Formats: sequence, C-alpha cells, structure tokens
Amino acid sequence: MFLLESGTGTQKADSRCQLTHSSPFSETGSGVDNFLLLGRWFALNLDEAPVKGLTQGQAVAGGDGAGRGPGRAKTELPCSLFHQITAWSHSVGCRSSSQQPPCSWPQHLPPEAMLPKHYLLLLVGCQAWAAGLAFYGCPSECTCSRASQVECTGARIAVVPTPLPWNAMSLQILNTHITELNESPFLNISALIALRIEKNELAHIAPGAFRSLGSLRYLSLANNKLQILPVGLFQGLDNLESLLLSSNQLVQIQPAHFTHFSNLKELQLHGNHLEYIPDGVFDHLVGLTKLNLGKNSLTHLSPRVFQRLSNLQVLRLYENRLSDIPMGCFDGLSNLQELALQQNQIGMLSPGLFHNNRNLQKLYLSNNHISQLPPGIFLHLPQLNRLTLFGNSLKELSPGIFGPMHNLRELWLYDNHITSLPDNVFSSLSQLQVLILSRNQISYISPDAFNGLVELRELSLHTNALQELDGSIFRMLVNLQNISLQNNRLRQLPGNLFANVNNLLTIQLQNNQLENLPLGIFDHLGKLCELRLYDNPWRCDSDILPLHNWLLLNKARLGTDSVPVCFSPASVRGQSLIIININVVVPSVQGSVVPEVPSYPGTPTYPDTSSYPDTTSISSTTDFTSPSQDYTDLTTIETPISRGPGDMPQAQRGLAIAAIVIGIIALACSLAACICCCCCKKRSHAVLMQMKAPNEC
Repeated sequence: MFLLESGTGTQKADSRCQLTHSSPFSETGSGVDNFLLLGRWFALNLDEAPVKGLTQGQAVAGGDGAGRGPGRAKTELPCSLFHQITAWSHSVGCRSSSQQPPCSWPQHLPPEAMLPKHYLLLLVGCQAWAAGLAFYGCPSECTCSRASQVECTGARIAVVPTPLPWNAMSLQILNTHITELNESPFLNISALIALRIEKNELAHIAPGAFRSLGSLRYLSLANNKLQILPVGLFQGLDNLESLLLSSNQLVQIQPAHFTHFSNLKELQLHGNHLEYIPDGVFDHLVGLTKLNLGKNSLTHLSPRVFQRLSNLQVLRLYENRLSDIPMGCFDGLSNLQELALQQNQIGMLSPGLFHNNRNLQKLYLSNNHISQLPPGIFLHLPQLNRLTLFGNSLKELSPGIFGPMHNLRELWLYDNHITSLPDNVFSSLSQLQVLILSRNQISYISPDAFNGLVELRELSLHTNALQELDGSIFRMLVNLQNISLQNNRLRQLPGNLFANVNNLLTIQLQNNQLENLPLGIFDHLGKLCELRLYDNPWRCDSDILPLHNWLLLNKARLGTDSVPVCFSPASVRGQSLIIININVVVPSVQGSVVPEVPSYPGTPTYPDTSSYPDTTSISSTTDFTSPSQDYTDLTTIETPISRGPGDMPQAQRGLAIAAIVIGIIALACSLAACICCCCCKKRSHAVLMQMKAPNEC
C-alpha cells in the first residue's frame, strides 16, 4: 500500500487492489518508485492500451479483463498505479468505497472525458520515466554517459557495484580488482543487452551469475584469469549472439558449455591454453558465423570437429602448433569465407583439403613449413581474392598451380626458396593486382612468366639473385604502377624493358650492379613519380652523359633517400651523378687503348640529348632557387693538370738537348779559341825575343 499524490490531495490506495505474481511492479515503496515503474509500463504498452473504459484487468495490452486476447504479452498495471493515472490526469482520486468497484474507471467521470490515448500515455510515461531516472542515478564507483550505459572502472572496485540502474542496457566493468562473481550480481538489471567484464582479476564465476540476464546479446569475459568454465555457466542466455572468452587461461572446453546457444553467432577463444578440441563441442552452435581459436596450443584437429558449422564464415586457427590438417576437416564449412592457418607447423597440404570451400575468399597459409603445393590444391576456390604463402619453404611453382582463380587480387610469396619462374605460372590470375616475390632466390624469370597479369598494379622482385632480365618480360603488365627490383645483381637493363608499362609510378633499382642505363629507357614514363638509383657502381665516363642530362632535368623524381654517385673512374668517385662536370669528361674506357703520346682534343661530340625531355613540371614553389645553389656551374670548373719531370712532350725534349749540345759546342769553341790566342801570344813573344836577341848581341 502506498500514498497517491494528486491535484486534489493525498489518499490511500484501495487495499483490495491485488497484483499478479508475474508483474514486476511493487505495491509498496515510495511514489517515485512507482512512477518509475509506471513509466516503464507505459513504454511497453504505448500502442495497446484501450481508449475507453480502461480497467486494471484490461491494461494488459489489448486483452480482456483477464489479460487474454490478441497482441503480444504485456506487463499488467498495478491497481494503485491505475488509480494514480486517473488522479494525475483528471485531478481526481480513485475513491475507495464499497459502491465503486476497485480498479475500475471512476463512476463520476465519463469515459468520453478522457484525453486522447496517445497524448495521455506519452505524457504520463515521459514524466514517470524522467522522474525514475533522476532518482536512481549511477553508483558512486561508476559513470553513466547515458541513462542506459554504465561503466565501472578502477582498481578501487573489488565487487560488482550496487545498486545498478534497473534500466541499464549496457554495463562495462573494466580494469578492476574483482576476482569472482557470485550467483546473483545482476538481478535488478534484467533489461541488460551488452555486458563487458574485461581486464580484471576475475578467476572464478558461480554457475548462476548470468541467470537473470535473459535479454543479453553480447557477453565479453576477455582478458581475465579464468582457467575453468563451470558447466551451466551460460544457462538462460538463450538470446546471446556474441561470447568473448579470449585472452584467459582456459585449458579445456566441453560440449556442455555451449548447449544452449542456438542464436550464438560469434565465439572468441583465442589467446588461451587449449591443446585439444573435443568432438561435438560446437555441434549445437548451428548459427555460428565466426570462430576464433588462434593463439592456443592446438597440436591436431579431429576431422569432424567443425562438421556441424554449416553457417560458419570465419575460422581462425593461427599461431597454434598444428603440423597436419586431416582430410575432410573443412568439408562441412560450405559457407566459409576466411580461413586463417598462418604461423603453425604445417608441412604438407592434402590435395583436396579445400575442395568443399567454394565460397572461400581469404586463405592465410603463411609462416608454416610448406615445401611444395600439390596439384589442384587451389582448383575449387573460384571466389578466393587473397592468398598468403610467405614464410614457407617453397622451392618451385609449377604452371597452373594457381588456377583458375579469376577473383584473386593478392598473392604473397616472399620469404621462400623459389629459384625460377617458368612460363605461364600466373596465367590464370587475370584479376591479380599485387604479386610479392621478394626475398627469394630467383635467378631466372622466363619471358612469359607474367603472361595473363593484365591487371597487375604492384610487382615486388627485390632481394633476389637476378643478374639480367629479358626485354619483353613486362610486356603484358600494361597497368603496372610499382615495381621493386632493388637488392639484386643486375648489371644492365634492356632498353625496351619498360616499353609497354606506361603507367609506372615507382621504380626501385637501388643496390644493384648497374654502371649505366640505355638511352631513353624512361622517356615515355610520363607518370613516373619516384625513381631510385642509388647504391649502384655508376661509371661516369662520356657514355653517362645522356643519363646525366635526364636526371638533371628530372631531379625531383629521385626522391629524398639518396642520389646516385659515381663509382668510377677514381678521379670522380663519390661525386653526384647529377653535378659531375660535363666539360671535363673522362673519355669512354670501353675498348679504348691509351696512346703513347696523348693528344688533347677539343670538345667531344656526344649523342643527341633531345630524347631526354624534361617531363617533370617544376612550378614556382619547387625548391630550385639558383643553379649555383643546386649544382655546380659546369662551364666554370677548371681541373688542374700537374706535370712531373717526365711529363714533357718529346719534341720539346729534343730541342732542349740540341740547345744543350750547341751550348756545349759553343763553349768548347770559345775555350779552344782562348787557348789558341794564348798560344799565339806566347809564340809571338818567343819569336820577338829571338828576333831581339841577335840584334842586342
């Protein structure tokens, strides 16, 4: 019994008004409590309440006085609340008298005086709902972003906070110190739809913990410390659609855990310690579409473990210890779209393993021990669009192994031991857009290896053992945009290598053995945005001039990583290929013989460089301020020429010798003349004395 508050005063409800056992409303408590319950009743019965002659028995959703009749089942309105409606709406009370039948329309108020049904119900319902929500609020340990969404977070929480708002539809309990859930922590929130209890210390759950949550559709117990699931733990959760048990410490699961989940669509069990999946554990999950068993310790699978999961679309078994997949294991999965088997220890695949999975779209087989692909392994996968085989031990790819798969878009084969690519190995992959063959040991590619790949956008061949490429190898790749050839042993490229590949955006040729490139190899690539040529032993003689000029005009396409530099001759080693001086070019050394007496010719005649147009549009915002800032003025460089003693030309040496000889002869003549003069003088003096002596005697 409770007090009725109305515009005319306060009176007691008729004590004879009885409440059925099935009603959630209470005849005792505060007026706010009952207003809250009243609002809930109106929210549930908005469209079925009768317009005239409304009685307590007829307030059962469009039925007769006994609660029978058409329409879906509704909650009965308590008698006292029925009187409160009339009192609040018409400012009169439900008078308790022996003459007036309990729980009936007031006799002094004709039914015609009642307001229109929807106005009355909506007004009363909204007022009651708002009053109830304002009264209840959230527990002090929790926050409510909306009235129906509750979040309880923090290490200070050790038990489930109470009381929780009865109208909560979403409850999150995260990062707390809750270690267990008792049998009835959620009794007053039966309308809950989503429950997340994650990242806690939770290690034990009582079997009846979720019994009252019949409306629950999403339950996550991920990232806790659960080791055992009690049998019957999920009993009563008939409407559950998603169950997350990932990242716990579960060591086993049993068929009894999942017997009541006919509506379950998603089951997450990854990140546990499961070693074996018993037969029949998933047999009752006929509606399951997503099953994740990754990151466990599974060593083998039963051939019939997935037999009843005909609606399954996603199956993930990655990061386990599976070494073999039994034949027929996936035969019952006719609607499977994604199968993840990567990072296991699988060494061999049965030829018919995927024959009944014609709807498969994504197949992950990477990082296993697969050394060969049996013929026809992918024969019945017409819808496959992504296939990963990287990180295995594949040595060869036989023609036709990948076909026909006309919807395949991505094929990942890097980190294997493939040594060659034969003709037509990919010819059945007409829609392939990404082909990754890097980090193998490929030394030979047949000219017709890429036949049929007319839609290919990206081709990765880097980090292999390629020394040469046939000029027609890429002729079919008319839509190719990115090609990676770096980290190989390429010494030269054919001039027509990219002849039909007009849509290239990126070419990576760094870290090879290239000394030069053919004339005009990039001329037609008007869409080219990035060209990487660094870490090659470029030979900067006169033959490099055409490439030098093209790079000078297309400097912006070289990227920002590094620019190509000269490796030879030694006199220009380390200089940028772009700024090397073209007026003092070292002559070509291909087949040349150094003459005994070198000559100094004038300006050499070079090939016509007009075939290297400037295809890069340089706007005023491009970082080209002045020639002196970006590259050295090629007309002002003077290279000093040092001469040793033995470096004098032969003619000059002859003249010098002649001059020396003449000088010596002249000196000898002068000396002889002097001697003669002296002798003559002495002889003249002797003659003179002889002539004087006789005269003096």
